[in-house]
Amino acid sequence: HRIKVTAREATQRCVDALGATALASNSGSEREDLLAAQFELNRKQSAFAMTFNEKLDESVAAEMRRLDGASSKFNTKMGSSWQSLSLVDDRDVEIQVTAERIGMTLQHECEWELRELDTLLMGLLHSAHRGDGEARNPLRAEIIGKAMVCACDAVSERAEVRKLLTEHVSRALASAMPSLYGAIVDVELPDGEAHKDWASLDLIFDAMLAAGCDRKTTVFA
Repeated sequence: HRIKVTAREATQRCVDALGATALASNSGSEREDLLAAQFELNRKQSAFAMTFNEKLDESVAAEMRRLDGASSKFNTKMGSSWQSLSLVDDRDVEIQVTAERIGMTLQHECEWELRELDTLLMGLLHSAHRGDGEARNPLRAEIIGKAMVCACDAVSERAEVRKLLTEHVSRALASAMPSLYGAIVDVELPDGEAHKDWASLDLIFDAMLAAGCDRKTTVFA
């Protein structure tokens, strides 16, 4: 939920940034493209948010199924393995390449926060016991990048406008990622059946309430 809210807020900031960049541009064609990107993004913010949310949910669900050892045609297509790219069209390949580039940008901005999140999630998902080398954080930056690229596609059909949107939204999102990943809440509970009681449950509720979580918050156990 926090990721979706952060992406929506980054989109709103991007609308203003596109206008300012257009005013500062010395190129008439570039200014026209920037203003077109601003107009389309401002007009279709709801479409951007809806597509981003759907693609993020799909990708995270596919990652979780892959971690559980499930195999299906859908998972193969949604996964990040380059072996699957031979089964999709050129635009899907372009989305994958762009998503990985955006992922690297996001990782650069929040390297330490991502390391802590990777350690936390891999422990929760028991991935340390997997020997296939495929254990990966289902909330990694590349997954977010792919959802963002698909959301930009929903805003405009013009390739040059989509490129500008991808560049500007990714920069706006990158600046917000450190605080986002740093806001992941870790609640440690004692082991054993004796501690599976209301007192332990209250610890979880208290931590979630203090962090401002709601019914849309994702919980790993």
